[in-house]
Amino acid sequence: MRSSSSHSGTYHHIPTTIITGFLGSGKTTAINHLIANKPARERWAVLVNEFGSVGVDASLIAPREEIVVREIAGGCLCCTAGASFETALNRLIRDTSPQRVLIEPTGIGHPLKIIRALSSGYYREVLDLKGTICLVDARKLGDSRYREHPSFQDQLNLADIVIGNKADCYSAEDHNAFLELAESALPAKSVISEITYGQLDLRLLDIERNESRIPVFPDAHQITGKPFLPANSINNQHNETKAPDSKKWSVHEGNAEGYYTGSWSIGSGYRFSETTITALLKTLPFERIKGVMLCQNGWISINGGEGQLTFSSCNALDSSRLELMDTTPLHCHKIDQQLRNSAAKP
Repeated sequence: MRSSSSHSGTYHHIPTTIITGFLGSGKTTAINHLIANKPARERWAVLVNEFGSVGVDASLIAPREEIVVREIAGGCLCCTAGASFETALNRLIRDTSPQRVLIEPTGIGHPLKIIRALSSGYYREVLDLKGTICLVDARKLGDSRYREHPSFQDQLNLADIVIGNKADCYSAEDHNAFLELAESALPAKSVISEITYGQLDLRLLDIERNESRIPVFPDAHQITGKPFLPANSINNQHNETKAPDSKKWSVHEGNAEGYYTGSWSIGSGYRFSETTITALLKTLPFERIKGVMLCQNGWISINGGEGQLTFSSCNALDSSRLELMDTTPLHCHKIDQQLRNSAAKP
């Protein structure tokens, strides 16, 4: 490892890795695996970008010693949330003096602006930007919505390391499609591999970046008109600012890049039946769903994609949070009423 930060407040060449991957590729699971296997007493900082408005991803990263996680919600680091990016990263470095930094952009984010920002100017001396890692779920390569999406293509184009995640679920056709895609790249990728359950090798974090990689769609995330419409609140009496935190209930809608989002933040005074909320969520249309909900038997995390949902116990938060994303409008008013009907009132 090159020289990195110290508690004296001087920061030089902190090894930094961007971990990209389209929706449902398993980025958070991979980061959890890296964190679980990090060297003892080595301080890491993780910056997570959430497309939705309330922020869920950071709560899905398992808390461990010498790990600090921060989240930027409400758009992509490369566009809408970009103004918050440097501020959050600077504060994270200043407050934690990390020896390594991991950055997880949102699944539909374009990595070009992030790479440029972290490899130039002030950050050229502060950070040592390593090779970008891109996770791919090869089962989706036959879907034109993924394969032809500009952000998906440039996540691959700009990656130094391309990893086929969830390989235990691949058919022979999936495996062949992944290898054909990854091996056709020019310049050649530094690493091409397949893994299961996000089990990234720690050594990948120290592979150097090839600065000659270029995007095919460098302007894919230029702001023209209103590509992202965040924080459109659905008004109701529960959104009143005078309500105690435990009774607050807010929902926001957004859309960009062909995707629609619904984001809920629900005070801890509301508890859900795990059986009821599970049944409800299974009826909803979604491309991706993530959440942390307070149920009658405790806190549960929710992670779903491809019509599949997984639930597990998790640490408590100050509020329940739910993020939905789909390629069709979500009709959040209707979903909101269904959630209210399934909640035990405070």
